Amino acid sequence: MNWVDWVLVALLAIAALQGFLHGFVRELAGLLAWVAGIWAGIHLNDQLAVRLGLDPAQEALSFLVTFLLVLLVVHLLGRALTMAIDAAQLSLPNKVAGMAFALVRKAFVLSVLINLLAAWQGTRWSVVREALDGSVLAAPLRAFAPMVIPALGEAKWLGRVVETVEEQVRMER
Repeated sequence: MNWVDWVLVALLAIAALQGFLHGFVRELAGLLAWVAGIWAGIHLNDQLAVRLGLDPAQEALSFLVTFLLVLLVVHLLGRALTMAIDAAQLSLPNKVAGMAFALVRKAFVLSVLINLLAAWQGTRWSVVREALDGSVLAAPLRAFAPMVIPALGEAKWLGRVVETVEEQVRMER
């Protein structure tokens, strides 16, 4: 095991601990809050802007307000449901399921990140690519996201992301 493996183990262990402490309902509510908040911010921000009397130039503010409102509401619903689960003495199954859910979610995020790092062709990242190649955990984690969402396994999106970032770096110089 090399340093990449230790970093991956630490990140997964932290995710497992947080998932256990929060429980499944709160973890799921957190994920749903972000997804629903972004969706609502995109699709409902113009309606909120009209209600608040904001002009179109302040679209970012109405997006932020919409996003934060949805985040708050879903978070409060998750807390209330967690309290009901605790009252029904189902706390331990909720916590164990939360740990599993948090591990899977973190593994997915790490898988996408590893795929991005592995696709990078720049010379600066050669040390990271070599460490990924020598890692015991990187290969199974790298295969995880494309297994869940097959379109992620196609290298086209990785190439586009890498090209865009490299172009931005060149433009900043």
